[in-house]
Amino acid sequence: MLTAFKFDQQKANLYGLEASIDIHPHPLDWLHVQNVFSLVAGQLKEAISNSKYLPFIPAPRLLTECRVDFKKFKKAIRNFYVKLELDNTFAQNNIFSAYNTETATRGYTLLNAGLGADFVSKNGNTIFSINLVGSNLGDISYQNHLSRLKYASENLATGRMGVFNMGRNFSIKLNFPLSFKVK
Repeated sequence: MLTAFKFDQQKANLYGLEASIDIHPHPLDWLHVQNVFSLVAGQLKEAISNSKYLPFIPAPRLLTECRVDFKKFKKAIRNFYVKLELDNTFAQNNIFSAYNTETATRGYTLLNAGLGADFVSKNGNTIFSINLVGSNLGDISYQNHLSRLKYASENLATGRMGVFNMGRNFSIKLNFPLSFKVK
């Protein structure tokens, strides 16, 4: 038998905020500090089975990045950068719990780091760019609130419910610019 639901449209409030502070202290033009905060909230005008919040609303998040840029690092290296990033995702306790739709999610903080540069030829053209990134360097176990995989059955190896997001990860990106001249 297929379980189906019938929903009636009703009024709700949905609001949000995204704020960014980007700091470039003078005379330290090579230093870049950016903070981005995002928040979304939604509430039903009339609760359904004692649940007043809209379902599937992302958790509040604060992303802080400290980046050092060097336009000319050496003759053959330009746009060299090093960055450190702190990704704070707060707990999401404002959930739609009726009909076992969703559960609360704990907050977590991830530490990420990266560096990169452009390698240029003698005439100043970019030969290639390279970026090295380390994500979740603390190897934190976490579940994103919007992940539907967090509701998977128990993992018998760990005893935890659901599938957790990616642990520590390292990546390399090589970018080779292509230019074509059409006659």
